[in-house]
Amino acid sequence: MESLPHSKVRRQIIIYLVEVLTLFAIYFTSARFGISLNAVGQFATLVWVPSGTAVAALLLFGYRLWPAILLGAFLSNLFNGAPLLAAVSIGVGNTLEALVGTFLFRNYGLSHDLDHVRDVLILVLLVMPLSAIISATIGVSSLSLGRAISLSSYAPTWSAWWIGDMISILILTPLFLTWSTWSRPRVSIQRMAEMGVLALFVLVVGLVAFLGLLQTDQRSYALTYLVFPPLIWAALRFGPRGTLSAIVALSSLAVVGTMQGFVTFSSGSVSENLLLLQCFMGIIAITSMFLAAVVAERRELERHKDEFIAIANHELKTPLTSLKGFAQFLQRRFVRAGDEESVGLLLRMDAQINRLASLIEDLLDVTRIEGGKLQFHEAYFPFDELVDEITEEAQHATEKHNILREGLAKETVYGDKDRIGQVITNFLSNAIKYSADSNEIIVKTAATDHQVSLCVQDFGPGIAKENQPYVFERFYRVDSATAQCHSGLGIGLYVSREIIKRQGGNIWVESEKGKGSTFGFTLPLKEKA
Repeated sequence: MESLPHSKVRRQIIIYLVEVLTLFAIYFTSARFGISLNAVGQFATLVWVPSGTAVAALLLFGYRLWPAILLGAFLSNLFNGAPLLAAVSIGVGNTLEALVGTFLFRNYGLSHDLDHVRDVLILVLLVMPLSAIISATIGVSSLSLGRAISLSSYAPTWSAWWIGDMISILILTPLFLTWSTWSRPRVSIQRMAEMGVLALFVLVVGLVAFLGLLQTDQRSYALTYLVFPPLIWAALRFGPRGTLSAIVALSSLAVVGTMQGFVTFSSGSVSENLLLLQCFMGIIAITSMFLAAVVAERRELERHKDEFIAIANHELKTPLTSLKGFAQFLQRRFVRAGDEESVGLLLRMDAQINRLASLIEDLLDVTRIEGGKLQFHEAYFPFDELVDEITEEAQHATEKHNILREGLAKETVYGDKDRIGQVITNFLSNAIKYSADSNEIIVKTAATDHQVSLCVQDFGPGIAKENQPYVFERFYRVDSATAQCHSGLGIGLYVSREIIKRQGGNIWVESEKGKGSTFGFTLPLKEKA
């Protein structure tokens, strides 16, 4: 029984050693590779994979892996000719860089998905430059004190060290972090095909822009802007994870092309060319990451909006349905009791409940429209029957107005009957509401060979010509004494316009101040298959 804790501790020690040795091997190997790429002052390289890898490792597996960084940095620089004390100092500086970067990342609560603008901003303005300054300053100062580099080469060596570490933390750390959060969801065939086309696009752009494919002028700087289309595509469709993958792929091809002297960044020494390249790729990476974060935030807002619609649809409608049921139950009881006054009050209450339900439905429709979630259930239906049904309902709702029907369409329309009925109801309710001083409303229907039309004419105060272009805009209300006397959110006509537009029709208003308004729409006719 006592051996279990010992075996568990032994296993944990073995796992820890394996993790440390693995990170050490990755760090040491990538460090030796980076130093071999024409390092400035023999020690500072502009292509430095270890920094980004180290910060990502500490973020994912904890601070406890710091010995791997210390040992990897120490040995890689010692084997490169650094004095013993300088190599130790460089190891300490590189370890502090990873520890500080990890601390800042966690302290400011940055998401591993890097899907918020705030996260990218803190990474770019704080985590990346500050942690890289520590490593560059300690490392270059140690080499200078150890006389491994001259005082005159201090500034260029420090600059190369700092930029190389920054670019590594900027690109590689987010790459590892975003892929660590991948939940491996099921991917559709269409999505896989799009990913494949994007990967091929990135490869072709990299070959053309950085490796001289199909290029006659080896210093055609304009071709480097070809990297924008695939990066924008990745940001819009695949988020930070896809964007960073594309950036790393393009950066790798760019480094190879620059080292070989193929294109673009090939005007000076290798170190100068790499400096230009890293600055260019850094700017591209920051721009693309911000775009991906903005798109990700918008998708998150859309998701919250969908959740709101689902909650509001249930939580707001359910109590209204109960209230309406109770009101109708009480109304029947008071009718049997002969209490006409109470019946009248309940009828007014029922009308207000219906009005509130309509307002809630309009608000939900606005949210659905903006999110592209407005649903239609289309079928063939007799247009005149729908108009007659809604006109009759509107007539029962008003005692003052006489609603006249003129003309017949005599056509069957293909569309969402309920949604089109919603538009007609909105026209009639507005006509009743805003024509309190008149007693007549006219509903006209007609048909041609290609479309049906409906017009609702009232004889109210009318709408000024300068206001007419805006009546179908969201939340717009005419600023007049008559309009201010009636409550409303100014969204009914906006929803009506979107419904008619998505049914392939047109909607309009004709009005003259003091003589009334006519609202109408047309819908296309479709032959039955």
